[in-house]
Amino acid sequence: MKKVTFYLASFLIASSLLVTPRAVEAQSVDATADSEIIKTLDRNCSSVRVAIKNIHTNDALTRVNVGQRYNSISTKLMARLNGRLAINKLDSSKLVNITNEFESTRLKFNSNYNDYDTAMTDLQRANCSNNVADYYQKLTVASDARNRLSEDVKVLDDLLVRYREEVQVVKGFAFWEVKWIG
Repeated sequence: MKKVTFYLASFLIASSLLVTPRAVEAQSVDATADSEIIKTLDRNCSSVRVAIKNIHTNDALTRVNVGQRYNSISTKLMARLNGRLAINKLDSSKLVNITNEFESTRLKFNSNYNDYDTAMTDLQRANCSNNVADYYQKLTVASDARNRLSEDVKVLDDLLVRYREEVQVVKGFAFWEVKWIG
C-alpha cells in the first residue's frame, strides 16, 4: 500500500509540475524546464514506467468502483426518488434538473475516462529510453486527461451535495404538507 501511495504521489507531483500554465503556444515553452524534466525522465526511465503501470492498473480498478457507484446513485436512487415524488405530486423539478446534470456529467466522466485510458495505454507502449521527448509529450497528455477526470469527479460530488440539500428541502415540505392535511 505504501508503494502505491508513493507511486500515486509521485505521478501527481510530476503531473502538477508538467501541467503548468503556458502563456503562449507549446513551441515557446521554457526549453530549460522541459530539458530538465526530460533529463530526469531519461535517468529514471525504468522506475517511471513501473510507476505509470501501477497507476494505470489502480486507476482502472478505482474507475470501475467509482463508475458503478455513480451509476447506482443515478439509476437506483435519484431516478427512483424523482419518480416517487412525481407520483405523489410533489414538486421535484430542482431534483430532476440536478439529476439531469449529474447524468450528463457522469457520461462525460465515462468518455473522459476512455480518453485517459487511451492516453495511459499510449504512454505505457512508449519507451522513455528510446525517445524521451515523445514520452514526455505522452506523459503530459495523460496528465491532462487525468486532470479532466479529477474535475469531473469534483462536479459529480458537488451535484450530489446539491441533490442531498434539495432532498432535505423536499422532505421538510412534504412533512409540513402531510401534517397540515392530517
